[in-house]
Amino acid sequence: MTIEKKMPQNATYTLAQSSNFLPLTAQLYDLWRERSLSLLTRENFSLEREFALLSEWIQPQTNQTFLDVGTSTGNYARVLARSGGMVTAIDISKHMLEKATARGNNQNIVYEQANVEYLPYPDSSFDGIVVGASLNEFHNTTRALEQMARVLKPDGKLFMMYLCESDTGFGRLVQAPFKLSGVRFPNRQQVAQTLQGLGLQASRAEVRRAIAIELYVKTEKPLETTQAERTLARTAGKPAREPIA
Repeated sequence: MTIEKKMPQNATYTLAQSSNFLPLTAQLYDLWRERSLSLLTRENFSLEREFALLSEWIQPQTNQTFLDVGTSTGNYARVLARSGGMVTAIDISKHMLEKATARGNNQNIVYEQANVEYLPYPDSSFDGIVVGASLNEFHNTTRALEQMARVLKPDGKLFMMYLCESDTGFGRLVQAPFKLSGVRFPNRQQVAQTLQGLGLQASRAEVRRAIAIELYVKTEKPLETTQAERTLARTAGKPAREPIA
């Protein structure tokens, strides 16, 4: 299966991003990913549960187009492709993409080596965009959000799962060493404000300790602050047991 290269020249990468260029990282990724949310949330949070949320919130339909940002070994892409829609799955790591294609079940998926901060797609190209924990590794999180908003169609959905900034002193102390390697821990309130300014409205969210899973919907124009966004701001970085409507 051909992997088209659409990487920008002279892009800057964090140390955390650069580790993904190593073949060993791709080999170990699935082992970590299968257990990561359970370890980080300290509860039974399986991949199947995560994928069920993805499908329920995105509600992929036949003939829709999707962009899987930082696809790694293609987990989200395969979930979306089952609907019959077309998925463009991108990653900066050729080794990750090769591992994704080797796993099979790639019908309706196109894999491309590309950088989210320089998306090579026209405005309003996709009905939905999904991004897993790769959000924690982008060199410029704001630029990545701007690019995703640009290529998302009006009424399109943005699904994100990421480790958010801790709201406790101890939590920030734990996160500090990882920041030295370029790992980002986005503040949920700042993410909401950035996306609101780009015309995306907060729709749904779940928070499990440091894990945030969020859904945004693109509107025709930037919105005033909504009740959903005020709720996101109040719960930024805090554990939640029930979904935030």
